Amino acid sequence: MKVQHRWIKEQVPGDMRLTVAGSNFAKYLFGADFKFEWVAEEFEQRLPLELDFTKEAQNCKKSKHYFEKHANICIPKVYEEFTRPRVLVMSFE
Repeated sequence: MKVQHRWIKEQVPGDMRLTVAGSNFAKYLFGADFKFEWVAEEFEQRLPLELDFTKEAQNCKKSKHYFEKHANICIPKVYEEFTRPRVLVMSFE
């Protein structure tokens, strides 16, 4: 089971601002040698998606389908009836 902290949605915008500010500062310090601006951009795009565990449940189900013919790969079963945006329930493997 995966349970999201209550305060996380309020924390994320500040975390994203800090990441962008850190990236901008590194770009200022290192100039053209700094080639990692994409990390902050990727973080800004992906982090909000990570806050919805129903999306993670969907990705888990897709992965289970993609790897069903590989006996050495085990993807946990998602219990959708208990899964919510802030709670993800899966089998323990």
